[in-house]
Amino acid sequence: MKSLISQNFQLHATRIPTLSERMKVVESQHLIYVDSGLSCDTFNILYINNPELSERELSKALDHYQNNNLDYCIWISKENLSSQVQKVFKAFWIEEQASEVGMGLDLTDYQPIFDERHKNIQLVTTKEQLETYARVIAENWSPPDQNVIRYYDITASHYLNDANKIELLIYNHEGQPASCVELFPTDEDTIGFYGFATLEKFRGQGIGTTLLTFALNKAKESGYKNAILQGTEDGLNIYKKMGFKDYTMYYEFA
Repeated sequence: MKSLISQNFQLHATRIPTLSERMKVVESQHLIYVDSGLSCDTFNILYINNPELSERELSKALDHYQNNNLDYCIWISKENLSSQVQKVFKAFWIEEQASEVGMGLDLTDYQPIFDERHKNIQLVTTKEQLETYARVIAENWSPPDQNVIRYYDITASHYLNDANKIELLIYNHEGQPASCVELFPTDEDTIGFYGFATLEKFRGQGIGTTLLTFALNKAKESGYKNAILQGTEDGLNIYKKMGFKDYTMYYEFA
């Protein structure tokens, strides 16, 4: 499961930027980094996928962001956070900012849960719906992050292209967009859940749980065998209740 989580994480960070002519994905021996063209650390991800990282290799990636005045973040799994990598981070004064739990669920063990509130969930299929989805994501910052909205505007054709098999869901509460999630596949067997977000004024009403059960039902119905996600502390109890298990840790550095 650890390898499935890592593979999906890397693909999620790079697939859409790879398809966009205005963005850049650079891969070297021990890392891969994304330049979205926007100063947004949500999408400018430097992912370290090997514990033998060198100072020279990291320096080249950091120089790219700094020379182009771009915000970015560094992500690495527990397995790759070696003493060598920690030494390199120390040389560049890079410090841990956050952590998430890499979790997985065997969907053959998951029994679908049905909720009448599932009718409040819509699949994003139009540019207008995608704009709404982007606003829900952006409004998790104060003020709302306009670079997030711009990112989805630039990449809209790729998210709305059925060939990419990415599904975006929005939960509407009394006609207002309240929560969202992205379903991102590695292949026919594994699906990742990203961007779980519920606007603050709608929290504590079970909306996130309802959206999660809908997403899991949909993944199982579509034939996926594994569901994965990176869980933050406030959602861990919900994920574990649904059957997700802890497999690794992911750390954000800057």
